[in-house]
Amino acid sequence: MNKVIGLILMCAVLSSTYEYNGSTTAAVTLSAGIIKSQNTNTDKKYKRKDCPVCKGKGYYISGDGIKKVDCGYCEPDSSLALEKSGTCKTITIKK
Repeated sequence: MNKVIGLILMCAVLSSTYEYNGSTTAAVTLSAGIIKSQNTNTDKKYKRKDCPVCKGKGYYISGDGIKKVDCGYCEPDSSLALEKSGTCKTITIKK
C-alpha cells in the first residue's frame, strides 16, 4: 500500500509544472531503505551441517577463548533438539 502511495506522489511531483532545483538524494535513499527493509527475511537459519559459524558442531568458542557458546545461527538437528531442550523427562510416582 505504501508503495502505491509513494508512486502516486512521485508521479504527481514529476508531472507538475513546478521545477525543483534541489537534491533528491535524501528522498531516494529513504525510499530505497524502506523498500529494502520490508523485503528482508531475518528468520532464515542455516542447516547444522552447512553453518559457516560452528561448522556443524553446534557450538563455537567465545571471543576470549574461554567458553563454548551454543550456535544461534543454525537450526539444531531434530534428534538433538529434544535431548537439549529437556522436554523428554521421566517422572516417577511414589505411592
